[in-house]
Amino acid sequence: MKYEGIPENITPEFLRSWVQPRISERRFKHTEGVVDVAVRLAQQAGVDVFLAELCGWLHDACKEVKDRQLVQMARDFNMPLDPILEAHGYLLHGPVAAEVASRDLHITNKDVYDAVGEHTLGAVPMSPLSQVVFLADCLEASRPESYTQPIWDALDIDGKVNMAAALVSASDEGLKFLIADGKPIHPKTVAVRNFYLESLRTVHDGYKR
Repeated sequence: MKYEGIPENITPEFLRSWVQPRISERRFKHTEGVVDVAVRLAQQAGVDVFLAELCGWLHDACKEVKDRQLVQMARDFNMPLDPILEAHGYLLHGPVAAEVASRDLHITNKDVYDAVGEHTLGAVPMSPLSQVVFLADCLEASRPESYTQPIWDALDIDGKVNMAAALVSASDEGLKFLIADGKPIHPKTVAVRNFYLESLRTVHDGYKR
């Protein structure tokens, strides 16, 4: 099957071998875990499994690039920057990875580009593929169970896969971690939480976390 913006040589196996030398063994194991969860979530949520797998391999390709270099790469790519991103360059590893995949691997599929770029801070709104990749990164097996279990629990509302509820839970758990660790909170993180919380309240009258 052909996909717009995905060259024919781009396969999960190719990306696995492309990513592996670019990151540490520990990060690679995390990436493998994200791929596994992304495939599972995609199957449950009716999202394209092939694209989810590609995104899983790509999402942390630039995770271990130094902060200053990420900021400089973002500038070179003419990406919009704000003071938080300039001061904490690690937040740019997703958008930079998306751009590197576009420039170096000619992966120009918009859904893939967005999903890789949005997997850390999220966006309002997110495509179904972006939601899968965002949640897969949160739910990867090396994360503490105290963090992941509320998200897994939120995925099921009334016996159905509920991505919005899981996104709210992931946002809540992420905010708790950032506050406890004294890290900055980007406005996008709050916007994502509020957006999907409101969407839940619209669909599920009286919904409460």
